[in-house]
Amino acid sequence: MRHSRIFRSSFEHMVCLFVGVAACTVSSCTDDTFDKYGQQGASGMLAFDVVAPGSWTNGSAAANPASKDISIRKITQSGGDAPLYLVTEIAEAAVDTAAHRVMTRGTTITGETIEKYSFGLSAICYTGDWPGEDEENKWTTNFAHNIEVNYAQNAWNLKEPLHWTGSGRIKFFAYSPYSAASGSSDNANSDTIIHSKPDATGVPTLTYTVPEDVTKQKDLLYAVADCGGDGTGDIQKGAVHLQFKHALTAVTIQTGKNMLAGKVTGITISGVHGKATCQIGTGNWIPDGDDPNSSFSIDYDEDVELGWNGDDLMTNPDIVLNKDEEGYTFMMIPQALTDKAILTISFTDSITEMNRTLTAKLEDFTRDKTWAAGKRYTYSVNSTGIVIKPFIEMTINKTLYPNGGYKGVDVITLKEDNLYTPMSDAEKLAYLPVSGFLNDVSITAYTHVVQAGAADETKEQYRKLDFEIQWSFNGTDWMSEKGQKDSHDNPMGWCPISTPKTIADNTDWKSPVSGSILLPAQDQFAYMQDFLYGERPSIEGRTLPGTVTPAGKGTETAPFNLVTDNSVKFKESANCYIVNDHGYYTFPTYYGNTYNVTSTSSYKYQGARDEIPAAVDTLVLKDFVDYNNDEIGQGSISGVTDAVLLWQDSPDLVTDVKYSNGNVCFHVPKETINQGNAVIAVRNNEKILWSWHIWVTHRKWDENSWIQLSSMNEYQKPFIIAPCNLGYCEPHGGEAERNIFMRFVADPKLVGGNGVILNEQLTINGAPRKSSEPKEEAVITFTQPKIAASVAGDNTYYQWGRKDAMLPGIHNDDTYKNGLADSHTLRLELDMVNKMFYSTDNFRFTSGETARSIGESIRFPYEFFMHQRPKDNNVDDNYKRRHWHDGSKVFYGLKTIMNYWNTELIQSGNASLSYDKKDDPNYKQAPNNKYVVKTIYDPSPAGFKIPPIKAFADLFDNVELEKTETTTKGKQNTTVVSQPFVGWTVNIGETTFYFPATGVRDMGIEDKKIDYGTFPGFSSITYIATSGFHKNDAAATNSSCLIFAIDKRGTGNFQNCTVPIEGTNNAYGFTVRPIRDGQKGN
Repeated sequence: MRHSRIFRSSFEHMVCLFVGVAACTVSSCTDDTFDKYGQQGASGMLAFDVVAPGSWTNGSAAANPASKDISIRKITQSGGDAPLYLVTEIAEAAVDTAAHRVMTRGTTITGETIEKYSFGLSAICYTGDWPGEDEENKWTTNFAHNIEVNYAQNAWNLKEPLHWTGSGRIKFFAYSPYSAASGSSDNANSDTIIHSKPDATGVPTLTYTVPEDVTKQKDLLYAVADCGGDGTGDIQKGAVHLQFKHALTAVTIQTGKNMLAGKVTGITISGVHGKATCQIGTGNWIPDGDDPNSSFSIDYDEDVELGWNGDDLMTNPDIVLNKDEEGYTFMMIPQALTDKAILTISFTDSITEMNRTLTAKLEDFTRDKTWAAGKRYTYSVNSTGIVIKPFIEMTINKTLYPNGGYKGVDVITLKEDNLYTPMSDAEKLAYLPVSGFLNDVSITAYTHVVQAGAADETKEQYRKLDFEIQWSFNGTDWMSEKGQKDSHDNPMGWCPISTPKTIADNTDWKSPVSGSILLPAQDQFAYMQDFLYGERPSIEGRTLPGTVTPAGKGTETAPFNLVTDNSVKFKESANCYIVNDHGYYTFPTYYGNTYNVTSTSSYKYQGARDEIPAAVDTLVLKDFVDYNNDEIGQGSISGVTDAVLLWQDSPDLVTDVKYSNGNVCFHVPKETINQGNAVIAVRNNEKILWSWHIWVTHRKWDENSWIQLSSMNEYQKPFIIAPCNLGYCEPHGGEAERNIFMRFVADPKLVGGNGVILNEQLTINGAPRKSSEPKEEAVITFTQPKIAASVAGDNTYYQWGRKDAMLPGIHNDDTYKNGLADSHTLRLELDMVNKMFYSTDNFRFTSGETARSIGESIRFPYEFFMHQRPKDNNVDDNYKRRHWHDGSKVFYGLKTIMNYWNTELIQSGNASLSYDKKDDPNYKQAPNNKYVVKTIYDPSPAGFKIPPIKAFADLFDNVELEKTETTTKGKQNTTVVSQPFVGWTVNIGETTFYFPATGVRDMGIEDKKIDYGTFPGFSSITYIATSGFHKNDAAATNSSCLIFAIDKRGTGNFQNCTVPIEGTNNAYGFTVRPIRDGQKGN
């Protein structure tokens, strides 16, 4: 169900919800102890999520072909020998869309005038089960009776206030337009819409009298919702979900493809019921009386001229004779038609100038002899009995948008109110990923042939319509998909899923074909893909072997298991899984480092608890906890009901995420595989239980790429460091936003003209047209967003102690130009911006307030916890700015924790902040060399873990950093800046290390509140997290996590790595460079 449009095409600018304020008390289901302002389900005050039918679909090719019926019969005429035919098309209303404003029909309705309309709301508060159809219903509208809801001051407002009751159930009945008339009111006999009396029992009813003046006929709507008194049931995002439907039948008259030129002077529908009563929500109308004797006519101020079409005697097809914008659409009561139901058209043709009266018994021209509610019946007058129409309908399903549907900034200047601004509906509609790939598309394509007077089995024929897709960058020069492939051998254009290009044939003509469309990718997207094919040198200067294979990994039915099928010696679960190839993947729903092991060492302290030093006892988490802050007792995660994608930083990197039999499954398409990161979560009742980081990369972390250090761990085994930062993606350039145009082309003999499908022949859902003129070529307009350069490459960040991958940051020439003065304290801090990510609005990567428990950090892995820097030295505020965690008020009761990333860590480490490297460099000694026991909160992939401090402590011995910007090759024991503001290459012996300058994710500044958003900063540094912890004071309020720091600014404690091991605030987002696990004993 989509939530973005409403009833007719002119109603596209309506607000998604309205809020009712205040209280209502009903004795039958009110619980006086219920806290109506509490946080149970929805809030105490009622709110409504209004969803309405899409625009009344035209009875032409713009209709959804799969929901339309066509029939042809001869029409009776008062003069002339040539037969005329009446073509009947029955179309459903368009898909339901979100209502900005509920609206009705009148002489002229536009988005600018809709605010004057309102709707009525009644509700019944009841207990037990709602009475069945055959049961007596004694309930009255005891909760609300015909309350008006109108639009004012950019919001929908209830005329009378309502609150949740707290118990029982509430059934809501809504209709539009609102009428104050009821069965007992003074004006009940004069109003066209009459609501049932307040004391009437059962479902409330509407009695509708169709006005004789067609321009005053209303588009009557209704909706029903059933909710618990505590805000459960038909609820979406805490609001009552009112899904409006059309209650009436729309009737349109138009010219057919072959209709004589002339003029129409009048239209009449007679012999139908004009008054009836309907229970709100049923759609079943009971006529007032047995005799259908009402008549409705259109008397034009000026006759409708039907001019000649070219050199023949026919007029243009699809000329609507009762235009909706002029208020002439017949809005009729749904009913069974009798032989009295007559359509009369007064017509004068241009050749004979004969006045003709065209009449048709509507029951003969209407399927099932019935006008159904919510359908438009289009009657077309033709002078031939055969109609051939091509139909193509394309639906593009898009759920992930850039930044969750927002546009980010190119540079942080502090002048902006927020780092993101919402994309408009038009921008979302036109959005095409930079990959050019639309991964969820359905297309229906066929020709429909209808012949009057033919036998039932031959009167309707459907034939396959073959087509091709073409695209253009300027709308003039077009390229065909035929034989085209992208730079990585992926077929361009339409790619159905294991079916022919169209499935429509004589036996299965209406079935849409699911598949994907590949249009040209942005050049920088293809450039980043090249690394996976072994076609580009990495930032270190080495061209790594390609990792993408033609077949990929796994299949949809037998996916590759990232735990049991991987190359790691110990088949262990992890919080990060590395993917190097396209394909289908799965992994078991186990906490990190718990699969296939009997030990509880990853989530329980194994040492003697009574021997933990008193100075750190309140800092040691003895029993690690889950999303609910409860002790974890097993490796497998119980209660999982589904799996969802939270965010990813490359479009369609991961698709088709699902949960099945204890495993998470996902797909990495070949068309969109690229360097990037994604986060997948499992849930129970929409609450996140755990999440995992998926890193797609050309880098293989195996024995061929690991780097052995000279420094030794506690067991005198050499540290083996990963070849790059976790989640790292190579540097790339920028690229401007651009438009791509697309169209369909078929056999001209079937579709006419040059074969390009016209607007009247194409239905598009999920993309905009260049023009809406029916006879113009149907050109779909897409926009690919810009790509911001990332000159140093980028990697995911991690708040110290959290397992969750945080969005990378990037920097480039634009981000450096923040406009801040050289003397400004934030000039060198605010020189990065967020990398673009892709998500739904629900799981946008965003900021959250600090002082959170571990359980909250698990439930909100897409939030970076931060706090506005205080303007004074307030202790609480400073703690919140420096530390993301505070679990003092939950089960485990610890405010600060030291052993997140090493279960057995019970000693405070040493850093440069308390030791002078020149005189006493013992920050390399115990406990800084403490062997790390990998925990369930460790973000590293299988076989790796967060390093202790000692892993980096020896790295810069006897290394003298240079500030030059040229690379020195072959010179050992030196570090040089390889490129300006890009990173450091370190040569030690025969080994080369590279550390890109990827900055940090900032923990908060004084100038902006948290809702400004989370942002990266300090492009001139790299801070790499370790498992070490330093307790600065007795209360540990000024405790620090220990990091390996390189800083190429001319200020600070760690410039040029003179004091590389330092302590800092754990609220930053750090880079992670894991080491190999298992370096112990044999």
